[in-house]
Amino acid sequence: MVYAHRPLEQDDVSPAAWKLVGPEAPSPLRGMVARGLAPLPPRDLVIALYQIWVTNDPDHATLAAKTTEALPKPILGGALDDPGLHPGALDFLARKLPNNAEALERIVRHRNTNDHTLASIARICPESVCDVLADNQERWLRFPAIVEELYQNPACRMSVIHRMLELAVRENVDVRLPNMEEIRLALLEGGAAEPERDEVFKAATGGGIAQAHARVVEKVKSSTADDELALDRAAEDTSSPDLKALLAQAANDDLSLDLLEDGAANAATDGPAAPGEERRTRRADLKPMEKIRLALLGDAFDRFELIRDSNKIVAMSAIKSPRVTDNEVVAYAANRTLARDVIQYIAKRKEWVGLYAVKLNLVLNPKTPLAQAMNFLTSLHAHDIKKVAFSKNIPSALAVAARRRMEQRR
Repeated sequence: MVYAHRPLEQDDVSPAAWKLVGPEAPSPLRGMVARGLAPLPPRDLVIALYQIWVTNDPDHATLAAKTTEALPKPILGGALDDPGLHPGALDFLARKLPNNAEALERIVRHRNTNDHTLASIARICPESVCDVLADNQERWLRFPAIVEELYQNPACRMSVIHRMLELAVRENVDVRLPNMEEIRLALLEGGAAEPERDEVFKAATGGGIAQAHARVVEKVKSSTADDELALDRAAEDTSSPDLKALLAQAANDDLSLDLLEDGAANAATDGPAAPGEERRTRRADLKPMEKIRLALLGDAFDRFELIRDSNKIVAMSAIKSPRVTDNEVVAYAANRTLARDVIQYIAKRKEWVGLYAVKLNLVLNPKTPLAQAMNFLTSLHAHDIKKVAFSKNIPSALAVAARRRMEQRR
């Protein structure tokens, strides 16, 4: 959900600027604008740069974006001083200046800034701008996507987002976060926002989340007018962790399938565990609301730890993260120590049970609802049905059904 950019009409652009960037303008003149060399006042120069970018000028759009990123402070300030600056130009500036807190604050406060632009800024902006967005209660109560994006911005302080969610729940605002059900339950359990704990949460987020956030910021900064900006995908881990090694380290996990290759357990436990242990120690200090947010922001290692949390709402937040990969789901579907609700959630996701390995692991997991396991059984290969038939860890009715299917295939 982003601002819908469109090329400006002649009435939206000053006559002087239109001569330089209109459809009849020669390429050399457009190139002069793209380099920031056109003799135009600040507002007109920004509008002209935006027009080149929004029309996806094949020769000059990229250059115009780079010029905008480096606009001198007087020119940028002069453009933002104009109360009539076009909403598209404001969104353009927000995309190209994600680390310029001063400019973003002015864009956030500008009367022409579109709600979708505010939500986009909320996802990528520095801490000080998060505070400005949070203070404008009237705006985000009307457009809760701002809250949703701030929640996923690690720069937004935990106490700030906690207070926003409390008010949103009291006012029955429809905040659409994947773990909103768990957030509501955590808020019901009590506990006010604690600004003194902001540093505790920040320390627990670690470098992985900072790297993911940097990828999101870069995705927005390098975007074109037509990009849909799938920021959840941009934040995904670039390298998947060794889930087999992680599972081997989890000494209390009883796995349904032979997920570990020979020697994997020894390899996992013999190596240095310091980085993971350090992260685990920091995470242990978190409160439920903080763990719930970390489950959505964190990387695969965070999810692997939090999905096994004794608090069910924390575990459910981990499996509901939009960043969960297929490889993670395959491993989690086989894990008998996870909360029953987690296994049931996996079993209800059509895109996940469409993966054969997930389906097989669920059949062999005693926490999978029997009716669903029976349904999955019908699509297993013969050698896997045999494995189910002689498994001692599943409901007897399921094993009997598997043996019957074996007999029918003879």
